[in-house]
Amino acid sequence: MATIAARRQHAFVRRVGVELQRQGLIPANARVLVAVSGGPDSVGLLAVLQELGHSRHIPGLALHAAHMNYGLRGRESDEDAAFVSRLGTRFGIPVHVERADLDGLRGASLQAHARHCRYAFFERLCRSHGLSHIATGHTADDQAETILMWLLRGCGPKGLAGIPIMREGRIIRPLLHVRRSEILDYLATRALTYRSDSSNATRIYQRNRIRHDLLPQLQAFNPRLVEAFVRTAELLREEAALLEEVEQAQWSAILIESTPGRVVLDGEGFAQTPVALQRRLVRRAWKAVRGNSAGLTYRHVASVLRQFVERTGEASVNLPGGICAGRLGNRVIMESDHRQTMDDDPPWEAGVPLPVPGSVALGQGRRVRAEVASHSPEAEDAGPDRLRFTMCADVSQTTLIVRRRQPGDWFCPTGMAGRKKKLQDFFVDQKVPRRRRDQVPLVVAPGGIVWVGGYRGDERFRLRSHTSRSVRLFLEEDE
Repeated sequence: MATIAARRQHAFVRRVGVELQRQGLIPANARVLVAVSGGPDSVGLLAVLQELGHSRHIPGLALHAAHMNYGLRGRESDEDAAFVSRLGTRFGIPVHVERADLDGLRGASLQAHARHCRYAFFERLCRSHGLSHIATGHTADDQAETILMWLLRGCGPKGLAGIPIMREGRIIRPLLHVRRSEILDYLATRALTYRSDSSNATRIYQRNRIRHDLLPQLQAFNPRLVEAFVRTAELLREEAALLEEVEQAQWSAILIESTPGRVVLDGEGFAQTPVALQRRLVRRAWKAVRGNSAGLTYRHVASVLRQFVERTGEASVNLPGGICAGRLGNRVIMESDHRQTMDDDPPWEAGVPLPVPGSVALGQGRRVRAEVASHSPEAEDAGPDRLRFTMCADVSQTTLIVRRRQPGDWFCPTGMAGRKKKLQDFFVDQKVPRRRRDQVPLVVAPGGIVWVGGYRGDERFRLRSHTSRSVRLFLEEDE
């Protein structure tokens, strides 16, 4: 069967090709994993990338498709998966399908876990098949909806910048500048069908209410509102990048100490910083202490600024997750609450950064330590060691945290051929006493649990023969 590239090039194809070149999203000889739900946006993305590859607009382009079946719509979900598999056969593109376990989850937790499962699946495929990029079918319409969601919540420039066209250097959105209507027209000219997700019509989710109710009303004031939002997002992304550089420079200028669970800044330098930058520095300190940016609200930041700037002498404020921020002399400090004990809530329970190289104290003379290791497969031939685990540094993004277990935790224990297992079930199988389970340190990367300290590593992060860099993790006790 002739490929769709043999047909007359559609204006949509030219637009996407020009934007890919302008943004430098897909280099020559790239191996791209396309996330395909079966809806029009993802089908259009897969088709246009194949067409651009065959037309040599992107020389040497190789495509794989991935579909996550959540099983939330019963037979309809299974038919979506079958449709994507047939689409891959039609295009001659390998298709990978996985089913997610979302039992018992509802609302926001379901959405968050589904996203986590989806991207963990994508990361595994990239590692096992040597894929360089992950492409998703987000459109200009999605961008407008996202910006409106952030506006309704209240946000700063980062929220108004919306969906980034590239994240983490390889998650790309080639269709972020085009309207869904353009994609539908393209699919019609190529006689390509697609699936319609019935859940998109329900008003249960805020995004659907914005899509079906709010956005059409606003477009009555400006029919080209979506395009205006896209322009605004691009401008704010550029300005946010500049602010990031300014923030980094000021952070370096006033930073006195940064150790796991503790940040100390020069109080005078902080007070002389413009308030807009002060807010960013507070959030940066929070992320450094906690290990992630979640949980800090505008009210929390305002409360911290009152202690750091408006008051003199000693003052402090308690923040979520056992973190305290305050002023001591001419220093402002944010740190985990180290007064807690291992029998209560350990200071690392909410998550503290694990520097590489470096360590995180667990209390009672225990620590998790990380060191950079030259990849030497022979060094790992001695077999598994419960007190150490060597991970592929290429997938860690050098951002590791140590925390205790959380509801819903799961990982893919080594020796189980990549099958995932709930952490609770793993503890039961390993006969870990209930009273000790909260004392087991977990080393966690953006892609999930790397190592259940003292027990088992995760197959997704296991050292590979082709890995050039690695990080060795240890669980140690004072002698």
